Amino acid sequence: MERAGSYLRLLALFAAGLLVLLAGFNLFVDPYGAFDVPRIAGINGRALGFNRQPLLAKSFAVDRVRPASIILGNSRPESAYDPLHPGFETPAYNLAIGGAHLGQVRRYFLEALAAGRLRQVLLTTDISMFDPAQERAQSIPDAFMLTDESGRLKAGRKWRRVAYALLSGPASSDSWWSLRRQRDPAVDYSSSGVRQEAADDRQVEREGGHRNASWRTESAVLSTSLRATDTPGFSAEYEAMLAQLREIVALSAEHDIRVDIVIDPVHARYSYMYAAAGLWPFNEKWKRDLAELAARSPRPVALWDFSGVSECTSEPMPPPGDATTKMRWYRESGHFRARLGKLVLDRVFGKGNGDPCSGLGRRVDSASLDSTLSQQRAALKRWVATHPEDVAELNALAKRYGRGPSPTSSFTKSEAMRSGEK
Repeated sequence: MERAGSYLRLLALFAAGLLVLLAGFNLFVDPYGAFDVPRIAGINGRALGFNRQPLLAKSFAVDRVRPASIILGNSRPESAYDPLHPGFETPAYNLAIGGAHLGQVRRYFLEALAAGRLRQVLLTTDISMFDPAQERAQSIPDAFMLTDESGRLKAGRKWRRVAYALLSGPASSDSWWSLRRQRDPAVDYSSSGVRQEAADDRQVEREGGHRNASWRTESAVLSTSLRATDTPGFSAEYEAMLAQLREIVALSAEHDIRVDIVIDPVHARYSYMYAAAGLWPFNEKWKRDLAELAARSPRPVALWDFSGVSECTSEPMPPPGDATTKMRWYRESGHFRARLGKLVLDRVFGKGNGDPCSGLGRRVDSASLDSTLSQQRAALKRWVATHPEDVAELNALAKRYGRGPSPTSSFTKSEAMRSGEK
């Protein structure tokens, strides 16, 4: 028995030693930027765990930064909106996450609210964030968050999250990956949460240029997103997602937090994709719902729409086969560059000088929305008339995936364009 006891003690000491070594390795590499450790270029100088588990990395960042201002949204604002812009109260953090929908946006808003310093929210959005099918597929592991679903801080969660980052298999895998990729091309995130564009530019080059990259993005949307928008089931789930946005607005009003809602400036080609897919009626209904939501807020909420066709959003797409021409404002039709994001923030916060993008965005409300929508239809009609190659490509792509306006739609492809004529 004594020999067996000694063996078990040695085994326990060995296991404890392994855990200490594992925790030390993960602490030193610190792939999520969670700990205050010395940084050594080529070893742990870049927190590349943001590539592997951005949900975990950004939840650590909220607790570390305790931001006064946050940017919420998906991959578009994650790389295009700089929280160091002078319109934000400091400290500010880009809390947008690639692929995020309303459920994740709500959870990270609650996490930032619980940190105790939140004064300003820039909530950026597009209709893809209101797709119930994509929303159902998303989840946030409990081990990542300090708050529960209601936004209450829960005792013990901080230590559980630290234990996950130091001792779990996924965290160890992320540490090893981060260590190996320090000197390789990989996506970098700034200390303020911005996803840097360099790696995405390289991806565009690998895909054969901006047009090919746009085609891939549009194919992904048309093949999976926003189907059966006129069914009762979709409508019920969509209303539940609107309720989550109302909760964000209501809690912000309760805590005297400024909220600006921004509809992102997608490329004109991407806008036409909605018409080709029969989604324009839903797109306009969604904008009306946002305007109504903003109007009903107990504290003023500004709604900005930058999605219409303008000088910058109609930037010419390189012709087929052109893999070398570089677009100024866009990587591909669904993602705009940080230089355009700066112009959006300048407009929202009234900080810019001059107007390098004629017609870029406007503040809208329930009273002005009808006029805005009419002008957007007219502008899209003009773009369609001068871009037959893009139109034909998108029509064919929509047909490939069984998409298109219904015969009873109030806004079919042809009707959509005619309805904008004056």
